[in-house]
Amino acid sequence: MSASRADAAAALLIEARRSGVPLAGFPEACRPRDAEEAYAVQDAVLRRRGRAGAWKVGASAPAAAASFAPIGRLAESPAMLQSGSLRLFGIEAELAFRLGRDLPPIDRPYVRADIAAALAALHPVVEVLDSRFVDRLRVDEAARLADDLSNFALVVGPAVPDWPGRAVDLVAPALAVAIDGAAVAEGGGNAAGDPLRLMAELANHCAGRGGGLRRGDLVTTGSLSGLVLAHAGAAVVADFGPLGT
Repeated sequence: MSASRADAAAALLIEARRSGVPLAGFPEACRPRDAEEAYAVQDAVLRRRGRAGAWKVGASAPAAAASFAPIGRLAESPAMLQSGSLRLFGIEAELAFRLGRDLPPIDRPYVRADIAAALAALHPVVEVLDSRFVDRLRVDEAARLADDLSNFALVVGPAVPDWPGRAVDLVAPALAVAIDGAAVAEGGGNAAGDPLRLMAELANHCAGRGGGLRRGDLVTTGSLSGLVLAHAGAAVVADFGPLGT
């Protein structure tokens, strides 16, 4: 994808977020046609917005290829998010990892053991989803990927005490999600399986594009609750039991 096409698509996404007016879709002149072009649009957004300090990564199954997107907005829990004109949004309860060392480009691919050695903290999080398209299901997969996989914000809970070093089920931890006090979801587990496998794929993706992940970066690793819809003004609580709220 040419830089001019990527920049044009990025400008549309940035303006849609700024104005709160969603897009029907990308014009054909700058529509990303595959995953590589979608990542070029993500890169163009980051050039304007500045380096990402947080990322999301996920996959549909343990053997499926991962997808990646930068996260532009972090909020410490408890948080109140301004939704503008948004009346309905998506939430997903997840686990996120904070890096304790840089993961720059190296002379081989990163593997799971590299990631495990680089982790400094584990956090319960809630991802808030808001597509910049009128209907994300009416655009193709490359457009959704260019739209940072619909990320709006990530609300980050306190670090899990005594981790690493404490045994934790990273694939299917205890979890209950409530909206306005009513139970709406329980933990069903991460469809992608081992989240550190996902993080290794992300480390290789970032090493090949923007200089790699850095110490302090936060990575959220896929939904444990499934997608839940909540109305503007709702109070959302994700309770991970011993891992925090």
